[in-house]
Amino acid sequence: MTLAMCARITFSREGRKDIVILKPSEVEIETSWKILTDTAIIRLPRNVKYFDKFKVREVFKRGDGVKIELGYDGVLTTEFTGYITEVSASIPIEIKCQDEMFKVKQIPVNFSAKSIQLGKLLKQIIPGYQIDAMVGLELGTVRFSKTTVGEVLDKLNSELKIYTYIEPNTKTIVSGKIYADNSDQNIVNFNLERNAVSNDLQYRNREDITVKVNGSCISKGVKIEYSYGDNNADKNIEWQFSVRTKPELEIQVKRFYEANKRDGFDGSFTAFGIPRVQHGWKVNLKSYIYPDRDGIYYVESVTKTFKKAEYRQQIKLGNRYGQNATR
Repeated sequence: MTLAMCARITFSREGRKDIVILKPSEVEIETSWKILTDTAIIRLPRNVKYFDKFKVREVFKRGDGVKIELGYDGVLTTEFTGYITEVSASIPIEIKCQDEMFKVKQIPVNFSAKSIQLGKLLKQIIPGYQIDAMVGLELGTVRFSKTTVGEVLDKLNSELKIYTYIEPNTKTIVSGKIYADNSDQNIVNFNLERNAVSNDLQYRNREDITVKVNGSCISKGVKIEYSYGDNNADKNIEWQFSVRTKPELEIQVKRFYEANKRDGFDGSFTAFGIPRVQHGWKVNLKSYIYPDRDGIYYVESVTKTFKKAEYRQQIKLGNRYGQNATR
């Protein structure tokens, strides 16, 4: 059965009529919990009717809203919402976009506190957004003067390894929690011989895996660190744990090490546009050829491409589910 690809890209402009594009030349969307801002690139053909009377930069302006819907046989799903950040003058026309974090990063910040938790800090400096932050994470004394939310979040990441992102197509900001929803609701089944176009996956046995875990936690604003694992490890993992003391951290780091030393797949695979996934969800990988390698994995990142006769998802696997791999 052949499915017909379809797309609808809506550009919303304050005080002007929306522009709707049904046949883009190409779309690429990159999402991950590891990056502060999800991004999209839209390439358009020159013969779009809106360009007959106006110059490109007059039609598409920085800060205009954008919604990208993709699918098959007229069934569309919203894959990206955000804002235009850059418009090229070349052909084909290239429009770069960022998700809602584009607006959040620009919010000015002047804030100080002798002691505050991560969630309370974010609620103070990012009003109007839902906050889903690691519970009980004490930052201690904070002082931010004449800065922006973007700079604050970058500082939390670089100094404390606190990752922050917005859940796709929502206004919920997740911080300090890589997988915000650990329920079984978003488990998507993939058969590697049937659903995967290609894959760069490597199945590795425990004895072939070398791992080192560099763990950290924050107690009253003080960063505590502990590392454990194999020398000259192939895989170095930096992880923050929701504990308060060094002994507790040591226990969790060693458990996390054992979880990542188990047999399993490492790498990414490319699938068709359906079934769709997004980062933070889980994929249940099955194989006709190697049924003993079946397993459930978190999705670390997804890059979606839509062009010509191809709608693809490159899915990078994260930790294996159910093995102390979540925060």
